[in-house]
This record gives sequence, structure tokens and C-alpha cells, in this order.
Amino acid sequence: MHVVQTKHAHGAKVHKRLENLAQDTTPSIEAVQDFIQGHPNVNSVALFQCTSVFLRTKYIHEACRTFQNADCVFASTRDFKLRWVFDSEGKYIKPVNFDPLDRPRRQDWHGELVETGMFYLTKRELLLDGTFQNDRCKVVVIDKDDALELDDFNDLKYARYLLE
Repeated sequence: MHVVQTKHAHGAKVHKRLENLAQDTTPSIEAVQDFIQGHPNVNSVALFQCTSVFLRTKYIHEACRTFQNADCVFASTRDFKLRWVFDSEGKYIKPVNFDPLDRPRRQDWHGELVETGMFYLTKRELLLDGTFQNDRCKVVVIDKDDALELDDFNDLKYARYLLE
């Protein structure tokens, strides 16, 4: 059965995207902008990515509560990795998020928030400006075990393994 037919059979409303906005390479922002242009009465949007197979109800509830006091909310994980990049010549590396003379201990550091792409709740005005986020954003911190994104076949194999 076709996905749209299945959704209709269960009472869901379906927004049919234009073909050029339904490609593997289409940025999510463009598809959501198309949706709000066709629905002028929609003031806020929640986008949940189907590649986030471990999305939990508790994250959705927390995001909705958090969104009441913010312009945007998105999913993130907390990461405690010390990051390095190559210098402009590509010869040596330099630290990005710490001072080598004052290396943080994991226990003494809050780490960094890393966007997962699992979901975005945002206001219409931001989407019209071409973004999901602004400086009035908040996050829902996702457990690392739930943050897997299915971007390639290896991710799918790993997700299947986790579900066994």
C-alpha cells in the first residue's frame, strides 16, 4: 500500500510536496517552507526526521513543554570529546574547544551540545527567514543511545543490532 494511502486510512492529513522538493538532496528547510507557504494559518511547525528511529515519546513531550518558552527547540546530545582541526596550511593541528595548558576533565566539564537532527520545533517567522533556529533556542538533550541517525546502510545494520 502506498504511504499516502496508509496515512489517509488512519486519518492523517498529508501535505504533498512538489517533486523538486521531494528529492534525497532536498534540504529539510525548503520542504518545510513549502508547507507553511501552503498553510498560512500555521504559526509553528514540528519536524520529526524519519531517519531518527529511536525517537521517544518523552522527547516529544519535553520538546513541546520547552517550546512554550522559546522560538525554537531542537534535539542534541552532550559530547565530551576534545576536538582538533588542521591549521590553515594543513601541516599541524590545533585545539578547537579547549586550552591544552588547561585540559578539562570530563567530570569538571559540561561538554558541548551537538545537534542530532532528530527534531525541530520552530516558529513560522524563522522559517520564512530561512532558518529553524535563532538566539532564542532551547534544546532537548537526547540520550546517546537514542541519537542514532540512519544515514547509511551501516547505521541501519547497527540499529537492527540494537533492537535485537
